[in-house]
Amino acid sequence: MKKVSLLVVLFIIGFNLSSCSSDDDNNEKRSKEELLIGEWKKNGIGVICASGSESFEAYSGCKENGSITFNADGTYYDIPYIQYMGDCIIDGESNGTWEFIDDELYIRNSEETTALKASLFEISESSLKLGADSNPCDGEDAPSIEYIDFSKI
Repeated sequence: MKKVSLLVVLFIIGFNLSSCSSDDDNNEKRSKEELLIGEWKKNGIGVICASGSESFEAYSGCKENGSITFNADGTYYDIPYIQYMGDCIIDGESNGTWEFIDDELYIRNSEETTALKASLFEISESSLKLGADSNPCDGEDAPSIEYIDFSKI
């Protein structure tokens, strides 16, 4: 159960922006923060290999009930679901804090002392991808990125 929650926290780790001026950086950062706040439904899990190849597995059934909520006060609440013995159950809720530091998203699970940086952070009004470095794939030496895809509720 904790593996799924830890996986989500690991996915909520880094974010890179490029802008021309510090004013642009501040406006972009506020925009990303505003977009992040709210409840997000979990759609599935994907992997992007260093070669650029990508695979994605959409959640179905019970797992589609999972969500994560980012609050304006810098806290988050994650609720993963699994099918267990014929029942759809919550699989280890987790919570913690989030913040942007130098235009990168950092997440700290309440059970951890160190915040982790998201290595993949893509956001729009209706979609969110959060990812973390993972084991190499496609026979490569470079790490891949494993991510969770979300839709705004």
